[in-house]
Amino acid sequence: MRLVRVAVPIPLPDQETLVYELPDEEVFQAGLRVLVPVGPRRVLGTVLDLEPKRPSFRVRPIAGIPEPRLVLTEELLGLCRWIADYYATTLGEVLHAAAPSPTGLTQRAMRSAEIEEEGWRAAEPPGREALNPDQRAALEALETALRDPAFHPFLLYGVTGSGKTAVYLHAALEVVRRGGQALILVPEIALSPQALDAFRRSGLERVALYHSTLRPRERAEVWRAVAAGELDLVVGTRSAVLLPFRDLRLLVVDEEQDGAYKQEDSPRYHARDVALVRAQRLGATVVLSSATPSLESYARAKRGTYTLLSLPHRVDGRPLATVRVADLRSRAAPDFRGAAGGGSPLPVSRYLTPILTDAMARTLERREQGILFLNRRGHSTYLQCRGCGDVARCERCDVSLTVHSEDSTLRCHYCGAQRKLTPACRGCGATDLWFGGVGIQKIEREVARMFPEARIARLDFDTVKRRGAAAAILGGFRDGRTDFLLGTQMVTKGFHFPGVTLVGIIVADLQLNLPDFRAAERTFQILTQVAGRAGRGESPGEVIMQSYDPDHPALRCAAAQDYAAFFALEAAERRELEYPPFGHLVEVEVSGKSKERVIAGVDEIKRVLARAASGTEVSILGPAPKALSRIKGMERWHLLLRSTSRKAMRDLLNRGLPATRGLRLPGIRIAIDVDPRQLL
Repeated sequence: MRLVRVAVPIPLPDQETLVYELPDEEVFQAGLRVLVPVGPRRVLGTVLDLEPKRPSFRVRPIAGIPEPRLVLTEELLGLCRWIADYYATTLGEVLHAAAPSPTGLTQRAMRSAEIEEEGWRAAEPPGREALNPDQRAALEALETALRDPAFHPFLLYGVTGSGKTAVYLHAALEVVRRGGQALILVPEIALSPQALDAFRRSGLERVALYHSTLRPRERAEVWRAVAAGELDLVVGTRSAVLLPFRDLRLLVVDEEQDGAYKQEDSPRYHARDVALVRAQRLGATVVLSSATPSLESYARAKRGTYTLLSLPHRVDGRPLATVRVADLRSRAAPDFRGAAGGGSPLPVSRYLTPILTDAMARTLERREQGILFLNRRGHSTYLQCRGCGDVARCERCDVSLTVHSEDSTLRCHYCGAQRKLTPACRGCGATDLWFGGVGIQKIEREVARMFPEARIARLDFDTVKRRGAAAAILGGFRDGRTDFLLGTQMVTKGFHFPGVTLVGIIVADLQLNLPDFRAAERTFQILTQVAGRAGRGESPGEVIMQSYDPDHPALRCAAAQDYAAFFALEAAERRELEYPPFGHLVEVEVSGKSKERVIAGVDEIKRVLARAASGTEVSILGPAPKALSRIKGMERWHLLLRSTSRKAMRDLLNRGLPATRGLRLPGIRIAIDVDPRQLL
C-alpha cells in the first residue's frame, strides 16, 4: 500500500498532518477528501501528498472515500496553505472550511437558484446606456483591466445611492460574456438574494447563492457546479471566497468595510483580504466597493496600491439626505404637547425627541415611509431590582441578561442562555423591577404608543429566524404596506426603498465609547450607511440623528456625510498609535475556566514571546483582561502584538508561536487573531 499525508481539522500537539495507508486500487489525488481514523474518532481530512518513507510507528489505513468524490483544486489547495500560514492556523481547519459536507453530495443534478420569496426582488438594474458619466468612467476602467490577464485591485468608492452596484454588475456581465466566472461577496445573508436577483434580471441564468444557512445539499450542489464550470456567477457571504472556481476573473467585495467578512473563530481569515490574495495569485481583477471604506483600504488607494474609482454623486442628480442632530442630554420626563401643524397633541417620549416625532408625523401625513435604527436587540439591556439592587446577569458570561418582551425571557446574547422573566426578584423577592436601557423592541412599543395608526414592522435577528420571515417583512415594506420599518444593523445597508424619506437614528453614539480602537470608525460607517437609506426616490430625504455626544468628531463627520474629513481625523490618531493602517496587530487570546491558570498562562506566553521579540520592531502590549472578561464560562485575557513592519511580525510569529505550543499549560486555550477587527 502507498502512504499518503493527510491534513485533519484537529489540533495536534507536534504536527499538522498524519500519515495513512491508501489502498493500491485507489488513484492518488492531491486534494481528495477522505475519511480517516484519529484516535477513537473518524474525521474528514484532505490528502496532500505521497509519503515516501514509512514511519517507525504503525500506520493505519484510511477509513473510506465519500462518494461522489470531492477533490479540492490545486489552486484552492495553494490558497488554503496561504491562509493557514498567514493567519497562524492549521491547514486542516482551513481545508475543512473550504469543503462542503459529503452528505450533501449525493444529488448530482444542479438546481437553478430560485428567488421564491417576493420580498427579495431587486430594483430593475439600469442598462449600460443609462449609466451617468462617473459610472461609465468607472466601468470602462474595470473593463480595461478585465482585458488584461493580470492582478488589478480597485476601490470603488461612492456615496450612498451613487450606483456602485450597477458598475460592478455590468463588469460581471462582461466577464461572463467572455466565458469567465465572477464572485460577488456580500456581508449579510439578507443581502444575497436581492443581489442575485439583480444579476438574474440582467439576463444571467447560471447563477447561485452560497451562504451558511443553505441546507448541506444546497451548498454541496453549488460547490460541485462551480468546480464543474456550470455556474457563471455566485453571490455569497464570507465562505464563498473558498469555492473551487475554474476560471475566476472578477471578484467583488461589496461593503468591503464590514466586519462580518472576518471569521470570529478558527480559521480566523478575512474574506476581503483572501479575495485580494486569490485575485493576485490568479491574475484577476478585484473590486472593493463601499460608501464608507475601511481606513486600510482607503489608505492603500491613496498610496496607489489600489486604483481609486470615485462616484461622488447620487444617480439622477438626487441630493443626499439632510441630517439634523437631536441632543438627548437633559431629556424631559414624558408629557404632552401640541403636534406639528397644530394637530392633535403628541405624547412626549423618553426615547424619541420632538424633532424626530414631528418628522414621523409629517411622514405619515405625506403617506411616505421611514426607517428607525437602533443597534440593540431585545426590549431592555438589563433588569435591576429596586429592592436589593441586584442586576440579572448571565451565569457563564460577564454581561447582564437582555430582556426580550415578546416571549418574556431574559437572554444572554453571547452564550445563548435564557430563562423566563419572573415578576419578582430571584434574590429578595421584591416586585419593583427596573427595565433599564433600551432595545429595538422597546422602541417598537414606543412608536406604537405614540402613533397607533402607523403600520410597524421590525427587522432584526429575532424576527427573521423562521425561513421566509425576512422576505415577508421586506416585501411588506417595499410594497407600501408598512409605514415604519424598525431594525438593528440589518436595515443599514444594501436595501433600496424609494419610498423612504425619513431615517431616525435612536442613539447615534451607542457604540462610540466601546473600548476598541475601531469604535469611532464603526460608528461613522454605520451612521453614514443607515442615513443613506433616505431620499433614494423622487422625494428628498431627511435624517434625524439622536445623540448624547453630538459634538463628537465621528458624529459631526457622519452628519455632514464627509468621509474625507473623518479619514483625516481618524488616520492622525491611528498613525500616532501605530495602529492599522499604519501598523499591524496580532491578538493572542488566552482563555480557560480557572482565572488563576489563565493569568499564569498569559504571563508565561508573554515571557516566551518577549524573548523572541527582543531586538525586533515588534512591541507587546499587555497582558490584560479582555473587555468582556468571561464568555461561555471561560476567563479571557489577551496580549497585543504591534509592529509597523509586517515582515517583523511574521518573523516573530514563525519563531514565537512554536515555542508557545511547547508550553505545558493544562486547561488553557490559546487563540491567535491576525489583523483583528475588534478587541472586545
